[in-house]
Amino acid sequence: MDVIGELEACFNHQTFEKCTDEKQVIAQCLQVVKAYATVEQCVAVMSDLAADKSYICAGSFGRFFGLHDVGLEPKVIDSIWEDEIYQQIHPDDLFERHLLELRFFEFLKSLPPHERLKYSTSCLIRASNSQHQWQHVRHRTLYLRSTPNNSLWLALCLYSPGGSHAPQHGIGAAIVNNETGDALAVEQYQGCPQLLTQREREVLQHVSQGLLSKEISQKMCISINTVNRHRQNILEKLNVKNSTEAVKVALAMGIF
Repeated sequence: MDVIGELEACFNHQTFEKCTDEKQVIAQCLQVVKAYATVEQCVAVMSDLAADKSYICAGSFGRFFGLHDVGLEPKVIDSIWEDEIYQQIHPDDLFERHLLELRFFEFLKSLPPHERLKYSTSCLIRASNSQHQWQHVRHRTLYLRSTPNNSLWLALCLYSPGGSHAPQHGIGAAIVNNETGDALAVEQYQGCPQLLTQREREVLQHVSQGLLSKEISQKMCISINTVNRHRQNILEKLNVKNSTEAVKVALAMGIF
């Protein structure tokens, strides 16, 4: 399953109000990104969700991902997804990371903006090294800034060596309170049912039962065009390619 970019639908459903000092804010946050890459020698990726672009800085650990041409001066890519890194991540772990990021996004949206910097994600994902062997990499995500209308705007992902200890379950996903060190195990967070509307959840439930659009239309007493519009919205919100993937993601997230 291709899970790269499945958060994009969530981001696209935000309304981004521009900051009057946008360039200055981005420049200030890039200094934070460079500081992480310098001090931790990690790979630091800041994604601008409004502009659909990312800035990549890499310390010495960048060599693990083949980022030989990337140093501390930000490399700009026209995407919020660091595809060259994702290609080395184990597909199962990439899927689990995706669920963690979706839950984190919804969790932060429920908080006032001044509380959001208190939290980050933490997980251990398997990535292929130059000898094509799986090695654990520590992955963290936090959001540096929100827009004036409180949409999540600048996201920071950090990749660093994960050590030799494998997590007991999956990727050891957790949402961490950076002030107290308390970790909220993702399994305790009851999914993101609000990601889809009630109607969309009903349509997807019928899809999971193998019903065609015509049959769903008859059951729900709505037109086929309306059913197809709901189905398209579901794919966009979950950022998946087809209904089979949508059902799998929705079940894993506890949407229904």
